Parts: sequence; C-alpha cells; structure tokens
Amino acid sequence: MRPSLKIRNTFSRDYIGNPTAGAVNVPVRNTDVTMRDYDIKNGLALEQSATDYKNIPITKNKGLNELIDGYEAAAVPDNLMAQRLESASYSSAKTLEDDAILALTTTNTASTQPDCTKENVYENIVKDIANIAKLGVDKNRMYVAISYDVESMLLTDEKYSNTASQIGAELAREGVVNKINGVKVITQDLGESVEYIVYATEWCQAIDEWKVNPVVVDLTTGSSEYIGASALKGRFVYEDVVTDAKAVIVKKTASE
Repeated sequence: MRPSLKIRNTFSRDYIGNPTAGAVNVPVRNTDVTMRDYDIKNGLALEQSATDYKNIPITKNKGLNELIDGYEAAAVPDNLMAQRLESASYSSAKTLEDDAILALTTTNTASTQPDCTKENVYENIVKDIANIAKLGVDKNRMYVAISYDVESMLLTDEKYSNTASQIGAELAREGVVNKINGVKVITQDLGESVEYIVYATEWCQAIDEWKVNPVVVDLTTGSSEYIGASALKGRFVYEDVVTDAKAVIVKKTASE
C-alpha cells in the first residue's frame, strides 16, 4: 500500500461555524493573557481580549469520475475493483496532502540556516525548532517534515539514527519516523527545493466541508447512454490554511 496522508493529519480542526455554509471562523491570537499586579484597594482594570477571528472561505473542490466500461457495478472483478479503489484512494490522499504542504510553503517564515549537509543538517533543524519554541509553543504541538534527501543526510548522523528505534508502533502508524529534540519527524515529498518544514499545529488548519469517498457505481440503470458500464466516483470539498506565518519555518535551498 502506498503512503497516504501524513502532514495533513497533523493539522488542527479548531474552527467555529459549519463548513457547509462555505466558510468558517478560525480564532487567531498572537499574544497570551497578561498577568498583572493586583491592587487590593482598586482591583484590576479590565484588559481587552486580543483574540480575533479569521474568516476562511472553503475554496477547494476536487473530484474523480472514471468510466469502467464493460462491467456493471455488481460485476466488476474483485481484483479490478481493488486496484481502482486503491488507486483512487492514493490519488485523493496525495491531492489533499499536496494542498496541505502548499499551505505551509505559501504562508511561512523563511529559515535563515545554511543549506543542509550531512555535517549541519541536524543542527539546522534543532535551531529552527528552537525558533518556534521561543514563541511559547510546546514541542508536543510541533512537527518537523523532512524531504527524502534530508532524511538520507540525517541517517548518517548518530544522534538521529540511534534514536529511530525508540519510536513506538502508534507513532509509526501516524507516519512519524523519529524525533529531533523532542519534536516528531515526518518524511514526505515536500516539493522541489524544500529541505524541511518546522511547524506548530495550532496555526495550521484543515477544514473538511464534506466528502464522497471513492466508490464504484452502476451507470446502466436509468441511463440511455451506458450499457454494461460503471464508474469510479468521489469528491472532496475542503480547505487548508496557515493562520500565522511565524508558526511555520520553511528551509529551502539557497538557490531558491
């Protein structure tokens, strides 16, 4: 089975409203509640909340519709059915994953680390993890997505390779391959020139309006055009967005 969703599954689903209305509101707060000195005589003046809400329209509407000629839905051979459903599941998952990665690479802060080599790759990632942590983000709410090329470099680093066996089965099922400085690591094709992405999940939103999972349906019944035919169909309506560029650090090669 080919890999499916990894990065998008880590995104938050923290929004207000019903996605079927066409848009939702995501709470956006860049500052924490302030602790101040309390005056026993005069009390403590009210402070205005810094929480705003960002309106996120649902813009992505993707589908698949493939003719399977020569078979009614009930007569499609099991091996053909399994092959087409597996292919449809992969294609839909890859589209969703690519759009999640696009959200990260569109709204972010550029890393200032030098291009990765076998000698500095681990240190580069640790420094950018620290930059996100300085915003007050717990490491349990952060992820590092690395390209396959960067993974090859990391595997020659003893600090990285010696800890890979400590990842439990549950994390492995989620696509986590290791941890760096306490932050879970995911390996994925991040696109040309992207070496790694460090991101905080609270500011990365995945919004699912509705979906029709891939299914084979009969086209013969009630149709004047199709005889002995069926089709593989599916549809996804969704949105992926980063609400604060400071919560995502993207490392691209210097040439880019």
